[in-house]
Amino acid sequence: MTTNRGLAAIAVLGLGTAGCVTVALAPGAEKVKITKEASDVASCKAVGNVKAQPMGPEATNATLQNQALGLGGNTIFVTGASGVSVAGVAYSCP
Repeated sequence: MTTNRGLAAIAVLGLGTAGCVTVALAPGAEKVKITKEASDVASCKAVGNVKAQPMGPEATNATLQNQALGLGGNTIFVTGASGVSVAGVAYSCP
């Protein structure tokens, strides 16, 4: 019985930490702004779409910021979020 309880405890700890994901920001990606306000991108040029799976707020934001930077964007307008993905449009703003 003690062995089973020990294995169960290890399994629970493993499952509890399995959802923790770290995504490194590319150099300069920390400057990419994320917004849900359309007025923030009204005078900007769209450069492409971005999309990430929800991995926790920091990892999801880092993934979106890295994608936007790669497209030449400095602002992300979030257009949708579900349990499956977070989507937005990357913009280059003055």
